[in-house]
Amino acid sequence: MAIRRRRRRARRFIPSLLASGLFLVGAWWAYDWIDLRPAQEPSLTLAPIPVLTTDRPDVPEPGPKADVPEKGDTLTARADDPPSTAPGAQEAAERIRALLETAKAALARGEMVPARQYFSEALQLGPDDPERTLLRAELTRLGNETIFSARIYEDDPFIERYIIQPGDTMGKIAKANHVTPELLAEINGIRNVNLIRAGQTIKVIKGPFRAVVDSRTYTLGVYLQNTFVKQFKVGLGADQSTPTGEWRVGTKLVNPTYYPPRSGQVIAADDPANPLGERWIALHGVSGEAAGQLRYGIHGTVEPDSIGKSVSLGCIRLYNEDVEALYNYLVEKESTVIVR
Repeated sequence: MAIRRRRRRARRFIPSLLASGLFLVGAWWAYDWIDLRPAQEPSLTLAPIPVLTTDRPDVPEPGPKADVPEKGDTLTARADDPPSTAPGAQEAAERIRALLETAKAALARGEMVPARQYFSEALQLGPDDPERTLLRAELTRLGNETIFSARIYEDDPFIERYIIQPGDTMGKIAKANHVTPELLAEINGIRNVNLIRAGQTIKVIKGPFRAVVDSRTYTLGVYLQNTFVKQFKVGLGADQSTPTGEWRVGTKLVNPTYYPPRSGQVIAADDPANPLGERWIALHGVSGEAAGQLRYGIHGTVEPDSIGKSVSLGCIRLYNEDVEALYNYLVEKESTVIVR
């Protein structure tokens, strides 16, 4: 009896097994025919990248932060910059050459003020050496002739012939024209700024003057408004400790007392060891790294060999005779100094 039951179960199992096998074969055939497997990504043929061409000269990359402008400071071309081939550079070069020829022609006719204007416009276009050196030399010479001498050129926009009025003082006249009384006295041959008389005619300069310090060339350029008029060599702070950016001229002192910023002995005015020399021009930071700084200034030096080097604690040094001249150009609270 048990044997018959096992035979009946076997007869039922074999057809089921055959049916399952046939189902799996059919499913595999359908899968292969329909191709439900993930599709392969099509292969892309990339077009060749075009080679970019440029007429920019192949020059080494500058050092870290070599040409990063500070806030408030717009960098212009420098004497040691490579020649520019940017769009418009060729037109600028042609314009500079034309201005130089026009300026030389004006000089030949004795027209000093127009020549100065042509040279100034050419310098503002950012020429390379040797034209830059030539322009600064010519503008210095013309500045000495037209601005810093007693002679008055009637067509000069920076100069005015002024008749002193009752109640005038040299300080009052200077303030109205944004210059210093010492400079007006100097160019007019007045030995004492307090000794002027009504009816006297004097030459007046219309300021203000400003200065631009280039830390790469250790130079300080003096500008009357936007016209270059003079240049001095400077010494700067060791390890780039002279903050870059814009400064405004603060208090000016003759024969300053030296108060060491990092402790030490106070050195009296007129002491031969006083490192400030005979003049101090305080600087108040306006923008860039200079913003908010108050303990820096421009001064003379008892170490003339330090000019052209970075050895100070951060202040700007000039030869004593140069800082005395600069002292008479810059006006407290009006003149600006840019360090770049």
